[in-house]
Amino acid sequence: MTKPPLIVRIPTPVWLVASIVVALALGWALDLAPLFRHRPAGVALIVIGVACAAWAALTFRSHRAQIIPASELHTSLVASGPFRLSRNPMYLGAVVIAIGAALLAGTWPMWLVPVVVFALDHFVIIPFEERSMQRTFGDAYLAYRGRVRRWL
Repeated sequence: MTKPPLIVRIPTPVWLVASIVVALALGWALDLAPLFRHRPAGVALIVIGVACAAWAALTFRSHRAQIIPASELHTSLVASGPFRLSRNPMYLGAVVIAIGAALLAGTWPMWLVPVVVFALDHFVIIPFEERSMQRTFGDAYLAYRGRVRRWL
């Protein structure tokens, strides 16, 4: 197996935080006015996103599953907890957090953050993981994939 590309080896939370920092810096440096902001909804979405990702991480931990996306070893196929509703609840949580951050700041660079996080996950990281899971778990993964949607 070839080494995963760098973009996959950098975990989504790192992409999320880095994107938020860059967006905040741009907003501050350019003294941008908010396009659309709703702070209560932003805070609520951040809490929901963190809860979703934490529930998924705890579920992985209870199954002793590998949480690193670029891992070549997958010890178990987790289909319980939030993984009954989404094959990628940690990534879903990251996107929800990004939307919440965008609602807090409201500037156009911050509104790009959820787009960037979603695009990285949906088009690069998740497909890499799905190929790896299919190689490891075969028909069991395909059956799970047929039952549970990628996002919601």
